[in-house]
Amino acid sequence: MRIAGATDRGYIRSTNQDSYLIQRIDDAVLAVVCDGIGGARAGDVASSVSCKLLSELFVKKAHFADIIDVRMWLKSAISEVNQHIVNLSRHVEDYQGMGTTMVAVVFTKEGMVGANIGDSRIYGVNHELVQLSDDHSLVNELVKLGKVRKEDASRHPNRNMLTNAIGIGMQIDIDIFDIVDKYQMILLCSDGLHGYVDETDILNTIYSVDEFEEKVNTLISFANNAGGYDNSTVILSDLRGDDHE
Repeated sequence: MRIAGATDRGYIRSTNQDSYLIQRIDDAVLAVVCDGIGGARAGDVASSVSCKLLSELFVKKAHFADIIDVRMWLKSAISEVNQHIVNLSRHVEDYQGMGTTMVAVVFTKEGMVGANIGDSRIYGVNHELVQLSDDHSLVNELVKLGKVRKEDASRHPNRNMLTNAIGIGMQIDIDIFDIVDKYQMILLCSDGLHGYVDETDILNTIYSVDEFEEKVNTLISFANNAGGYDNSTVILSDLRGDDHE
């Protein structure tokens, strides 16, 4: 499996509140994208600390017995990360109100497991983009209720309002789900990409003849060319083998 990631501040924001992680241990790989909230400094801390702590917990785990073990570890680890961010927010004045979205995928020989909190996304890619994560956002709830059309969601004035994030409280809803192996690639990204770049451009880039790492940079460039209004982060994994061209 090949995997590459990149993040960029964009043109408008003064800081980059996004963070990402690619961690390998033996046959397992952990990929994480976080998009911080709660002010420039605090959002940056929430996302970077979340990635750092999850990395440490992954290294400590080291081995998975089966897919159930993967699911249980991922939920437990993210819960521990959430508690740490909540405690920081409560005890450090500058960090009050901070939080972060998180999407994570654990790739193992037993299978793949994804997790989601917030509105960053996980996509399965097989000549089309299939959103595997469910946005924890007000607009998505309105779409489910039939009050907003899906095609209008990206232009809704409250499209950035989250209903769930790491750091908002000790109790947190974490979506944990298996990812079937029918996909050629898995894409993780913050809303700086999926909120501004057309899916056709994303797919064309993923299946272009460019070098694998360059595809990630091209996706970031598309986000900036769309105005660079937000930080953007991308992790792309190719499940077809290291020698696939």
